[in-house]
Amino acid sequence: MPLYLSGVLSFLFGVYEVSAHGSVVHPPPREAIDGSSSPWNGTVPDYPIPFMFWCATASAEAHGHNVHNLTGRNGQACFWFSNGCDISCDECDGDTGQKVQPRFIYSGPKGKNTGWTGKDIIPDPHHKQPGGGLNARSICKNPKRNATICDPNHRTVNTNAECGGPEDYYYYAPWRYPGSAPVIDSCGVAGGRLPGQGSGSAGADYRNTSNAKLGDKGSKLPPRPSGTVWKAGTSVEVSWTVKAYHGGGYSYRLCPANDTLGLTEACFQKYPLKFNHSRRSSLRWGGVEGKQIWFDAVYVSDGTHPVGSEWAKMPIPAGPWGYVLHGATFLPMCQEPAECVAAVDKNPPFMTCQCSGDGIGDIPTLEIIDYVELPASLNQGDWVLSWRWDCEESTQVWNSCSDVTIK
Repeated sequence: MPLYLSGVLSFLFGVYEVSAHGSVVHPPPREAIDGSSSPWNGTVPDYPIPFMFWCATASAEAHGHNVHNLTGRNGQACFWFSNGCDISCDECDGDTGQKVQPRFIYSGPKGKNTGWTGKDIIPDPHHKQPGGGLNARSICKNPKRNATICDPNHRTVNTNAECGGPEDYYYYAPWRYPGSAPVIDSCGVAGGRLPGQGSGSAGADYRNTSNAKLGDKGSKLPPRPSGTVWKAGTSVEVSWTVKAYHGGGYSYRLCPANDTLGLTEACFQKYPLKFNHSRRSSLRWGGVEGKQIWFDAVYVSDGTHPVGSEWAKMPIPAGPWGYVLHGATFLPMCQEPAECVAAVDKNPPFMTCQCSGDGIGDIPTLEIIDYVELPASLNQGDWVLSWRWDCEESTQVWNSCSDVTIK
């Protein structure tokens, strides 16, 4: 059953700030450069895992060492991104990652939150909304591009809003024209900031180490052999993990490791990869051989950049901090909704349903697994795999770059 997400926002009961954070797990990314250094090479802290600066990932090898099968081997990989980037601009400002933050409320029946739908989530009529029309939602004074993703089934937040209408707050978010928003660096920037800006709010920060520091560009990181060898013309498994939710969708691209263009968008956009539609995507908890749920992904290839490039919609529902959204829309992904609700009732706000996307609870143990197709025409040699996540609930783009060998 395809998963179509309702317009439920993670600031359901008010506005909170937390940047979306995510990173590739397989193949291991260059941005995990701190994974072998202290404290990430030690024991992962107990729940709640500190938001700054942990990018814990699930691993079957961690079984017996950590109750959640978590490891710190990804270091700070989920803090490499581009902040303050939307589709209307040609450059990122490094700062306004969450330019528009409207307030939404639940308008459905009081009491138990069963059967919630997107229609129950409405703009708060008593809260002053951003004014000035669409221009007020753009980082630029003169927007240069408009949204191409208007189909509610392809959107992930505020889906009931009319495309371009007064309540379409995320009209210029990166996901609304996948691949067109600029980035500071195609492999992310440590902390997501421009040079000289220093640390920012909402997770736009990085703990400096001997390996990397705030503002470093991921494309300048040294190659990090992953041991991953792929054969041209085959379908291969890739996975990533989400630390905090901001909707949107993602794609995978390739670039020759020694391309004259360097590890740039111009290079990666020459080699966009298609998803293998014959192999279902899945969510997996606890690493290889962990608990796994398969689902039919929602793919988007119309209105993307470059033309025809294929993107997968974020498959995790949004969820407010400490609550579970388990209405009919989400049941295909939640096998034990009653158990999830019981956990939240007993342990708020840190234990949430595995299928919610608020970035706490069980989310660190989760991998989103897909299969991508490698063109048979790829040359043998060293390549770099780029994962790009264009957010919808923020003006942020996440990137990871992994070294692979093509045979």
